[in-house]
Amino acid sequence: MFLCPVARVVWRTVGSMLGTEYVPNSMWQYYVWINSFLPSCPEVYTIGLAAICWAIWLARNRATFEKKWINNPFEIVFTACAFILYWTGLQKPKMAEVMKKGAEVLKANASQMLLLCGPPMPDTSKQDEEGDNWDEW
Repeated sequence: MFLCPVARVVWRTVGSMLGTEYVPNSMWQYYVWINSFLPSCPEVYTIGLAAICWAIWLARNRATFEKKWINNPFEIVFTACAFILYWTGLQKPKMAEVMKKGAEVLKANASQMLLLCGPPMPDTSKQDEEGDNWDEW
C-alpha cells in the first residue's frame, strides 16, 4: 500500500496537499508523517489511511482480477476522496465538515496535478504533414 510506484504517486499527491515531498513507507510512518503535517486533526488520521488504502486495494483488484488497468494514479485519489465524502455521513457534524473540506482540498489538488502531469493536448490548429483532413473528425 506504500511502496509500489502507483501507490507512491498517490501518497505524493496527498503529501503535496500537505506541502511536503516526503511520503510514508509504512503504516507506522504514515501516523508520524500525518501528525507532523496535520497535528490539529488526529481524529481523521485513520479515516484518511483507510480511504487511501482501500482505494489502492480496489484498483489493484480491478487490475488483477478484472484486467481493468489504471489509467492514472489520480483515479485512486479521486476514489479515496469519494470514500471520505461518503463516510462524512457517519460522523458528528463538526467532524463531518472537517472531513468534507479535506476531501475537497485533496480532490482539487489531485485535479491540478492531473493537469500538470497529464499528456499534452494535441494542437488542433495544425494539420498533419500527411495531409489528414481535420473536417472529417
